Amino acid sequence: MSHHGYVVPRRIGRRRLSRLTFSTVCLGLLLGSEALAQSAPPEDWCDRAAAGPAGTRPGSLGLSAAHAQLRFFGTNATNLETDMALAAVLEGATVDWDAAATAYAAALEPACALDATRATLRPVQVLNVGPIAFIRPGTGAIHLPRQTRAVVIDLRGLPAAPGLEQALANAIGAASSAPVERVSRRVRVHEGVTDEINFNRYWNDVEVQASTPYAATGRAELPVALLTGRTLAPAAARFAVDLRMARRAWLVGEPVSTAVAETRWMPIADKGLLIRTEQLEDAQGVVPDLIPADLDLSLPLGDGAPERSAVQRGLGNLEFLGQPGPVDRTAPVQRPPMRVREPLNEPFPPIAASSSIARANLLIVHGTTRLFYPYFHVVGDGIDARLQETLASVDASPVTDRKGLQQRLLRFNEVLADGHGFVFPIGGVLVGGFFPVTLEQVAGEPVIRRSLVPGVEPGDTLVSVAGRPMSEWLAEEMSRASAATPGYLHDVAARRLLELSGPTEFGLRSVDGITRTVTVLPQPHAQLLQVGDAPTHRPAGRLTDLGAPTLHYINMSDEVLPSIAAFNEALAGAAGASGLVIDMRGYPAGNHYEAARRLIPETFYSPIFRVPYWAGPDQMETHENWYEWTPLSNPSYGGPIVLLVGPNSVSAAENFSIMLTAAGRVTVIGRRSAGTNGNITRLSLPGRMMVYFTGMEVLFPDRTRFHGVGIVPDIESAPTAVDIAAGRDTELLRAIQFLTSGN
Repeated sequence: MSHHGYVVPRRIGRRRLSRLTFSTVCLGLLLGSEALAQSAPPEDWCDRAAAGPAGTRPGSLGLSAAHAQLRFFGTNATNLETDMALAAVLEGATVDWDAAATAYAAALEPACALDATRATLRPVQVLNVGPIAFIRPGTGAIHLPRQTRAVVIDLRGLPAAPGLEQALANAIGAASSAPVERVSRRVRVHEGVTDEINFNRYWNDVEVQASTPYAATGRAELPVALLTGRTLAPAAARFAVDLRMARRAWLVGEPVSTAVAETRWMPIADKGLLIRTEQLEDAQGVVPDLIPADLDLSLPLGDGAPERSAVQRGLGNLEFLGQPGPVDRTAPVQRPPMRVREPLNEPFPPIAASSSIARANLLIVHGTTRLFYPYFHVVGDGIDARLQETLASVDASPVTDRKGLQQRLLRFNEVLADGHGFVFPIGGVLVGGFFPVTLEQVAGEPVIRRSLVPGVEPGDTLVSVAGRPMSEWLAEEMSRASAATPGYLHDVAARRLLELSGPTEFGLRSVDGITRTVTVLPQPHAQLLQVGDAPTHRPAGRLTDLGAPTLHYINMSDEVLPSIAAFNEALAGAAGASGLVIDMRGYPAGNHYEAARRLIPETFYSPIFRVPYWAGPDQMETHENWYEWTPLSNPSYGGPIVLLVGPNSVSAAENFSIMLTAAGRVTVIGRRSAGTNGNITRLSLPGRMMVYFTGMEVLFPDRTRFHGVGIVPDIESAPTAVDIAAGRDTELLRAIQFLTSGN
């Protein structure tokens, strides 16, 4: 009968064999191995690696996951090197993902491509030959007879299939009465994604992690030999390295490549990639590149040859073997070390655009967000389908410019429903100039709030652009806009009206219903900055001009208050006021935590911040923190406060607002905020593109959901086009009414 390469006479096991007979049988079993046909040493570690199972998903998803493993956990030198290697193999009208994986691995040392196997892990087999047990690891428990005096564990040809690690642990556990120590591993760890552009609130490092010892389940500490073939599955290679470095087992057969033991299998389609994601080391340092066999069975063996008798003597006396000696460590280690990733020290990729770059960028963003985006439980997990869609769009309409790159990435980011999901070029310009106006959303339409363009007035509603109805234009842009709330989605999409490639005709409807067209010439960016995007530029002070001289107003927008010092000065002016309006419809400057401490007269708490933490490629945790704050005085304010928010209140504006609302300190008037908070991170991509996304989950202090919820007003108030044309600040007027009348 045949057992995974064993050819065993049926009589074996029915009677006790002599030691000589046992040696002969063992030799026959070993000679049946394919390893004996291989006498030439391999040229690199890939030649000693065995493949895992085929992929069950589209090849694009497999290559995305493999690239993410290499980019964030591999021993490759730089992100730029890895990303450009990916872009280089994705040329053509369509992509053969298996061929791309092979070419990708050929360009990168920490990876190799292999044909996938269909083999699965079979039930464990234990063959008892006299006092020695041969174990073929597999599923199920292992029970060794009491008369067992030694164990041979056959690692040859084991598939890199799920369950192999446990099967191997079971095998050594059955032969041990004490736990078996394992070598440690040095891996890369990530708290969020290290920003790749110019600032960092997240980080990565390398750390040495102890490996859990193999548990002992046996009655005695039995001598162990491991049968090794020329190729081994990564888990089998790791098992052999662990046991031999611990001097717990002899290696019989072929040397073991430590690099193979440091890899993980990433299926693509009919092929897969082995990615080196760790560095094995013990108290003496990095484990040698190659662990030699203690008994080499690759020698030609013939009747009467001295080598044959040596094999017979070695295996025949296995039960009497002592502990193996230390592994020779004199050869210098050649494997690349595990390094901290320092993306800010890497050069930017060249400016370029092509379908291959677009595909690479989509795979990089997909793989990165799969590992690090924290809101799939809120927004749904649609990124696999979106990757397939956007790749198909590249196949259907080849990318020839950076605008095309940007649009594919924006379409991918839309599925994240992330108000920080922006895409910008690094260097170079994608537009000819700008439309210097400030827009406001009124009943789903973009309305001019401020303008530096002659003939375009506050209160005008934009009804068309370049001859297209505004509703149609907005629908297309919203399909490429990422946001967590409808109001902010409109805002993000409408911002693209401000980017002009050349003279552009806009259709305008005035407040009296008359429609006209205006051709707008692209203006310098400085004019766009001058007009600003805050809803109002009203300075801090008493609201005497609005009939409320006892009320004080502070505009938190960075376009008005550039620093915390400016805020403190404005707050000092609130002394003696019967009420205070804090306008947080823009984006704040300075330390908004300090501002909150001067408005909340008792101990309060920040939002809860939850950051994904990868302790190596296999273990994801969440690091959670929050802050307790105590009040500050001189200046401070303890009277009634109205907080104004709107669709543009996002991120830091919402962080500030969360603390005020959670402390019960304010009445909120206006419209729902953007529902997007948390530190962003940015990726630097081929073609010199920059992709943003939120890198942490934020909760209200009571642990309720914030993303997509935002700051919900206690009193709804929104402007009309007529209000804007007349210069009326509807929300501010409603705040005055509340503070003066109490309703």
